[in-house]
Amino acid sequence: MIKIHSNLMIAVRGQEESPVVEEPANPPLLKQQRQRHFNPIETILVTLVTNSSNGVMDSLEKEFQLFFLSLKKQNPLAECKSVICNQLQEFEHRPPLQKRCLHRIPILMVAALFLWYNDLHWFLSAIGRLFLIQLTPYWNWSPLYNAKCLLQTGDNPTTMTVPVALSFSEVDDENCVLCEFIDFIPTVSNVTFFFIQQHYLESAVPVIITDSHQLVRVQHLFDVIFLKSSNFLKNQPCDVSTNLLTKKFFNVEAALIKAAKLLKFDKKWFLQIRNCELEAVKLARAFILRPYYYPKHLSPAYTTWLLMSHNYRSKEMRILRNKGLIIMQQLLGDLVVKLRTKEPCIANCPNMHLLLKQGESLIFTTDLWILSYGFTTEFSSNATSVTTIMEIEWDI
Repeated sequence: MIKIHSNLMIAVRGQEESPVVEEPANPPLLKQQRQRHFNPIETILVTLVTNSSNGVMDSLEKEFQLFFLSLKKQNPLAECKSVICNQLQEFEHRPPLQKRCLHRIPILMVAALFLWYNDLHWFLSAIGRLFLIQLTPYWNWSPLYNAKCLLQTGDNPTTMTVPVALSFSEVDDENCVLCEFIDFIPTVSNVTFFFIQQHYLESAVPVIITDSHQLVRVQHLFDVIFLKSSNFLKNQPCDVSTNLLTKKFFNVEAALIKAAKLLKFDKKWFLQIRNCELEAVKLARAFILRPYYYPKHLSPAYTTWLLMSHNYRSKEMRILRNKGLIIMQQLLGDLVVKLRTKEPCIANCPNMHLLLKQGESLIFTTDLWILSYGFTTEFSSNATSVTTIMEIEWDI
């Protein structure tokens, strides 16, 4: 095709070297001559474009031959030949469609990887966090990160009233109307976090996700802890409750080794561990997995819990002091859960009792509710219970 274009331009330019017929002095005759000279060329170009769109190369060759003969007979003016050559040169130097697409495909691939590949997204986020950490000595950006509003208002700080801090078991009485008519905890499946937030969390309604995660075998859980997160065994938890070891001899590794051995017997034991150190929380991610509805914009859990029991039945409910958004996943067995409203709402709002089954997760916020739990063996054929809890900073 390029060769044909080149031949065409050579033929057209070759006409410039041939003797030029003198233009008549009469303007009407000159106008008629230009129209007579341009009309065959325009007709040939229209036919050329039509045939090229059909992809018939033989027909193109014939049209070019007819075009050459027409040029020799008509002897077009110099301006007509210039218009024809410029159009052909622009078409010849235009980059092909395949070449233009090759420049855009890598950009689209990188964008697709960034949107759909979670590891790449977290990798870029980690690079951004490291950059901000290095920037801290030169510019303290932490007040902007923790502030609720980037733009300061015109209020005078000296005249602002400081609200009275509420205790763990207290809530603003204006929120009591949210729980007055809650008589059951809804269950949903195949949902997004946006749906959960819009329909439940914003109105302080607890919700159960029935398809939160895959079932986990207790032996597989111990293998992951001992083999893939061995450094987790060396951390010092900030909250411990167990009947495996006394507090004097307690450490995570010894407690879990003893618990794994007692699985073969009918011994009754339970273990409650809370990880507060950042390194311990990171190491616990090997077995405390994020559910499928966990959004990318939500910060990772700042503290996690591991609740385990075997052949054990609690005589009384244990209260956990949580804060923020709570995601409670039942990996194995069943767990009795109680949600009690804070003061002063306890007089008007009912207590919520539920049995959290394996594969389910309970999501709620501590703005209104206090969590307590108890181990049981009555409702499950599995004598072992494993529960994980994630506490996440929550600020709508």
